[in-house]
Order: sequence, then structure tokens, then C-alpha cells
Amino acid sequence: MSLTTAKNYLLLTERINEKPVLRTRFTTQAYLVLATLLDLIDQHVLTAADGQMRVADAAKFDALPQYLNELKVRLQTDLRQDTRVKTLLKVVTSWNIVNAIYDGIGAELEAAGLVERVIFQNNLKPHVIYEPQDASRQRVRTNLAQRVTAGTVTPTDSNLWLILRQQNALKYLFSDQQLSTLTTAFAQQAQHSPAVTTTQDLVVTAGEIIQMKKFEMDGWLS
Repeated sequence: MSLTTAKNYLLLTERINEKPVLRTRFTTQAYLVLATLLDLIDQHVLTAADGQMRVADAAKFDALPQYLNELKVRLQTDLRQDTRVKTLLKVVTSWNIVNAIYDGIGAELEAAGLVERVIFQNNLKPHVIYEPQDASRQRVRTNLAQRVTAGTVTPTDSNLWLILRQQNALKYLFSDQQLSTLTTAFAQQAQHSPAVTTTQDLVVTAGEIIQMKKFEMDGWLS
């Protein structure tokens, strides 16, 4: 089991400016959980169709890595009550689940030599941050651009592109001219792919859930 979309998303987004871009930001974290769910769909652990989500392969689901245990429990609990995508995708806003995913894939990326484990002090609480190597970040960006240009996008590429587009973050990865060319190339491939259409629907639905949760949090904080 390799959570390729989630790992590539971390490699592209995590960095320490005034504070970590991924680890301590609600919106970016929520999309990391979504990336994980899309990986599980691509690997036929979960299935999403006709507005419903279900476990596609119980054996694969049971064999998921330990750091996904909390996600598994939440999905099992929610599925017993409601199989609708718009309900199940609420899992993306869970702090506990995203922290477990971040630590799990971060440790795997560190073992592969793609990130550096650093401690960031935020207020009184130290956070473990997996900061990507520059070469690792560039490799993901270059590979994505090359496959979109060549018309050979993988499901992982589509997942990553659609999530970053939903966040309006592609402009931070590519120049205006390059992004225009890539956007046209991706659209040409996507129009013939029902799978991309399904993924896009999931990303948009998750985006609405994330935005609503953010409004709730902002209202509570005010």
C-alpha cells in the first residue's frame, strides 16, 4: 500500500515559513486526508460511485497500515449510518486523523531520504515537521508537468492536479505560461476520462465541506 497522492501532496506543500504550511493549517491538512482517500479509491480499497462510498475490498481495508487505524474506525462507524459521499467526506476535517496520516507518511518519506524531520515550536507546543528536500519537491513538480504535457497522466497525477487546482495552488508551482499550457493539456485528457470526472466531483464536495467547517471554526473563534 503506497499513498502516493498523499506523499506527493506533502512533498509539494510542506515548508516552514512563519509556520509550517501543512502541519499547522486546517485547510491544507484537510486536503491531505482527501488525498489519502483518493489513494484508497485508486487502489480499490474504497469505491465511490453514484454519490455513495463503500469499502471495496475488506481484506485490503483490514491490512491498511497502523497509522490509518483511526481513519478506518471512523469510516466503519460512519458507513454503518450513511454511505453518502457528502457525509463520509466529513472525515477530512478530523485533526486526529490528519495528524496520524501526516506522522505515518512523513516517517516513510524520511526513511526514503525525501524529507528532513525537524522540530518546530508553535506557541508552547513543539511539532514534528517533515520538511521536503528541495530535490524531492522539484522531482514531483517536474514529473507532474512532464506527464501532463505528454498526455500520460496517472490517477495519482490527476488526484494531485485536481486537489491543487481546488486550492488555487497550481500558480505557486508553475509560471503563468507553463500553467496555461498544462491546464489545456490536462483538460484535453480529462474530458475523455470518467474517472477524472468522479475524482473532480469528490474534490469539489470535499472543498465545500472544508469551507463550511472553516466558517464554523472562524465563527467559534470570533
